[in-house]
This record gives sequence, structure tokens and C-alpha cells, in this order.
Amino acid sequence: MKKTIILFFVVILLLSCSEDDTNYYYELLPIEEAIVPDEFEYGRVYIITVTYFQPTDCNLYSDILYEYDYDARNVAVISTVVDENDCKPLDNVLREYSFRVHALQANDYLFRFWQGEDENGDPIYLEITVPVVNYNNSKINEPKATHT
Repeated sequence: MKKTIILFFVVILLLSCSEDDTNYYYELLPIEEAIVPDEFEYGRVYIITVTYFQPTDCNLYSDILYEYDYDARNVAVISTVVDENDCKPLDNVLREYSFRVHALQANDYLFRFWQGEDENGDPIYLEITVPVVNYNNSKINEPKATHT
């Protein structure tokens, strides 16, 4: 996972060269909170909302990083940072972004919302598991009671 994030930054850095006078780069912003449903019904679409702090007026929302890792989903906010000398720090400017998830796996979803790195450079995640149920509101992976 750590190698994937580093590779992502290297690719973005190489692609971020521009021919105009505006210099910019990308950075991940830690997610403060995530609002997810209590459960997913297989086949339905759900909205997930994340909140994050905008550190300066030069940080602009760019995209959401939504990375598949088996049954887990790694999620982070990608910010475009306009590289200017007059960037002003912003105090407690909390932003919100919502995105859609189509529940198309039978196993529970493990969402790992990126919250930064620890002192060793390892990622810190807010982990939330969302069970998947079928249309009868029973867990897909539960054994079914049968009559003999």
C-alpha cells in the first residue's frame, strides 16, 4: 500500500509539469470523518461523505483517490496545490465531499480512509466495515436454514 501511494505521487509529479506560468502539485489531505451507511444491499448505489480540512487557500479539491485492495477500499482526498508565494493558511476550514459506491461484491466492504502517516511514514487509516446484505436483508455469506 505504501509503495502504491509513493508510486502515485511520483506519477503525478511527473505529469504535473505544465507549459504555462502556473506551477502546481498534488498532495493527499487527511480525512477527518467519513459517513457511510450501516449496511449495503447488494446491487444498490450508496453515497459516502468524507470531511477534510483545507490547509491553505492554495489547496483546491482535485479528486478522490479510491483504490481497490481486495475487499478493502483505500480512500483519500487529492488536493491540487497552486504553488504561489502568497498562500494563506486557513484555520478550521472543514470541507465535505460525497461520492457514490455501487455495492457489487458479496463480501463486506472494508473502507480505509487515509488520515496521514505516523512517525515511521506508515499510513494511518480510519477503518470502517460495511456489511453487505441481499434483498431479504440477510447477510449474503450467512448459511441459509433449510428444511430436510
